[in-house]
Amino acid sequence: MSTGVEIVRTPDTLHGKPRIDGTRIGVYTLGVAVESGGSVDELLAEYPTLDRPQVEAAIEYYESHPELMDYIRMQKAATEQAITAEAHTADTEE
Repeated sequence: MSTGVEIVRTPDTLHGKPRIDGTRIGVYTLGVAVESGGSVDELLAEYPTLDRPQVEAAIEYYESHPELMDYIRMQKAATEQAITAEAHTADTEE
């Protein structure tokens, strides 16, 4: 399905993670929202600058690139774990 919507990856935006061209809205964010039970209509309400073809293209990309999405998921978990560990270390130093 070609909608004319481009999903792009550029190193200087979102750390190279896939996003809808012309935005800083990541494919992963939209895909996880739908995977968690959200709907396209809810995403359109939450992101009023997006249109239906953009959201659908992002979801299609999310679903067709499971290895990349798993990698992003692992990166996010590692970052959250590092932040938690750093906060815990800061708390114990006081």
